[in-house]
Amino acid sequence: MTAHPRPEILLVSKPVAPPWNDSSKNLVKDLALSGERYRYRVLTPRQGGMPASRGPTVGQDPIYRDGGRFAPALSQNLRVFRRLLAADDAVLTHFFFAPNPRAAIAARLASLWRPRRTVQTVCSTPATFHRPQRLLFAERIIVLSRHTYQRFLDAGVAPHRLVHIPPGIQLPAVPCPEQRLATRRALAIPREARVAVFPGDYLFSDAAKTFARALVPFRGQDVFFVFACRVKNRASRAAEATIDGELRAAGVRGQALLLDEVPGILELLHACDACALPSESLYAKMDVPLVLLEALALGLPLVVADAPPLDELRTAPRGRVRTTPPQDGPALAAALEA
Repeated sequence: MTAHPRPEILLVSKPVAPPWNDSSKNLVKDLALSGERYRYRVLTPRQGGMPASRGPTVGQDPIYRDGGRFAPALSQNLRVFRRLLAADDAVLTHFFFAPNPRAAIAARLASLWRPRRTVQTVCSTPATFHRPQRLLFAERIIVLSRHTYQRFLDAGVAPHRLVHIPPGIQLPAVPCPEQRLATRRALAIPREARVAVFPGDYLFSDAAKTFARALVPFRGQDVFFVFACRVKNRASRAAEATIDGELRAAGVRGQALLLDEVPGILELLHACDACALPSESLYAKMDVPLVLLEALALGLPLVVADAPPLDELRTAPRGRVRTTPPQDGPALAAALEA
């Protein structure tokens, strides 16, 4: 194998490829493209992987057939396992995924065959903190929120294994005003409306319902709400239909847009005036969803639930983040108005 002047780190994750709609693989992409001290190797599909990289700092292993689904298929996991067994120049392997026992067992078995120094980033809070040794296998465990750090400590994980590092993003370029208007035209968003966006999920919390109920006090006003929620399965589709029915019953369906896949989330954010994620639970999402950091970087104020770990965003500068009680539509409406 050819030695590189920079030490190489293997980043293990879902396929690092468009669409960029998953915080865990977006974190890998941004880390790989921003790093300067190391050469990063990422796992991609055979076609349509990473964007153009900066010189020799990023290498791609096209082990996947395609970009995959929200929940990785067994065939994807087997391809990752086979890659971990292969010889390479990596000085360290860094895993990025939601912790689960099956993945932990596979990583331990691979390390027995080919010993590696390992780091594991816990990309989303586990369903339970009972018996965390089933989920954690690496020498060092990176958590993205103080909340998850404390939960693992309380569950008995040794402090020397845990490191709290808040997630980061590559700062996006701010679109021009013409692009903002073009996005509104393309999505049929009223040109002069005050627009709030919910970049969340229909499942795992009442946040989408709370956002829908916050629109009711604005009935008849020049206010527009955008639901940027991926429909991942039948349960998501049913939840979307419920939201649609509630909006119609309240007489505000004409002031709302229910999107599914969003091809350009940065363009959508820039076309809006505020961002809301009133989620009492972030199960199956990153502890600090990267879309919220992107919204802040584009100048949007945030309204989030006063619940961990979202309440950790209150440290954002210049009072750009407000918190409201979970499941309280009128309070959310008042915060958005403010």
